[in-house]
Amino acid sequence: MRICMFCHEKASTKEDAWPLWLTKRFPTSSTAHMDAELGGRKLPNWPTAKPRLQLKWICQSCNNGWMSRLENSAKPIVESILDDKLKGLDTSAQSTLAQWAVKTAMVLEAIDSNRAWFYSQDERQLMRTALAIPQRTSVWIAKCVNRPNIYSTQKDLRTTFDDDGVHALVTTMTFGSLALQVVSIKTPAAIPENVPVTYDVSEGPWEQTLVQVWPTSQNSRAWPPYHGLAGELGLDALAERLSPAKR
Repeated sequence: MRICMFCHEKASTKEDAWPLWLTKRFPTSSTAHMDAELGGRKLPNWPTAKPRLQLKWICQSCNNGWMSRLENSAKPIVESILDDKLKGLDTSAQSTLAQWAVKTAMVLEAIDSNRAWFYSQDERQLMRTALAIPQRTSVWIAKCVNRPNIYSTQKDLRTTFDDDGVHALVTTMTFGSLALQVVSIKTPAAIPENVPVTYDVSEGPWEQTLVQVWPTSQNSRAWPPYHGLAGELGLDALAERLSPAKR
C-alpha cells in the first residue's frame, strides 16, 4: 500500500505533477519530459508524449484540500504571467509562487520512486500543514521566448557521493513563457542552520533574466525582467547554471 507523500494516509488519488489547468493550455505539446542527474551522472529520464504526468502518491484529503487551495491561489498569478498582464509581484504573490513551485518540485520527485527523495518527510509535512518552504531554498522565475511547451528537469548535485558533503536539488520547470527554478541545499549536520551557504553559477545575464521570489522581497518585484530566455538554448543554460560541468 502506498502512503501519501505529504501525510500518513493511504495514497488514494492520482495527482497531476503538472497541473491540469496549465497543461490544458498546451494541448499539442510533444516534447514534455523529465530527467535527472546525480553528481553529474545522468539518471533515467521519463519522456511522455502527452503534457500530463499523473502520480499515485497523494491522498484524497491532500489532493482536494491544501493542494487544491494552493493551486487556486497560484492560478491567477501564473495565468496573468502567461497572458502578459502581470506588471509586478508583491510580497504575497512572491510567496504564493514560491510555495507553489516548491510543492511542484516535491511532487515531481515521485516520478521516480526507486531513488531516495531529496525532500524529507518532515519537510513535506510542513509544506502540507504550514506551506513552509525548506531551509536553504531559493526560487526564481524567468520569462521564456519562443518556448511554447512544457519542460521539467531535476538535477541532484553533490560535492561527494555520501552524506559528508553538500547536497543540492535543482528543479527547473517551464510552462510556455514562464520558467521557474527551485534550488534547495542540504549540508552535513555539523553545519548550523544559521550558517549561510553560497554556490557558484555559470556565467550569464542572470541578474537581468531571473526574478527572485524566495526569499521574498518587501518591495514589489518588477515583471517582466529585462531579458528573456531564448528558446531551447536559453532554457538549457538556466537548467545547467549550477551544474559542476558547466562552471
